[in-house]
Amino acid sequence: MSVPITGQNEPWDAETPYYWVALGVAGAMSGALVPKHLWAHYVGAILGQAAYELAFFKLGPLFILGLAFLAGYSIIFVVAAAIVASLRKGADNEATAV
Repeated sequence: MSVPITGQNEPWDAETPYYWVALGVAGAMSGALVPKHLWAHYVGAILGQAAYELAFFKLGPLFILGLAFLAGYSIIFVVAAAIVASLRKGADNEATAV
């Protein structure tokens, strides 16, 4: 989806906040669907993006550096998941208390 929206092969190369917003939205959806095991959300975000890189891009000398950046960018994903998961847990607790 990033090529038609940003004109870049890699979403993190875009001049717009597209990649950050996409990570936040995906993390929020993930946290809403499964509001526990946040470490699994983080690992899944990294592994999913790394698998995409391996499948669709050529491996180059900067691949390891790219993995480090993916680990950093995936924090956006897990923070969004944590926020929505905590909101969902709070809403679930209020619903059971009533």
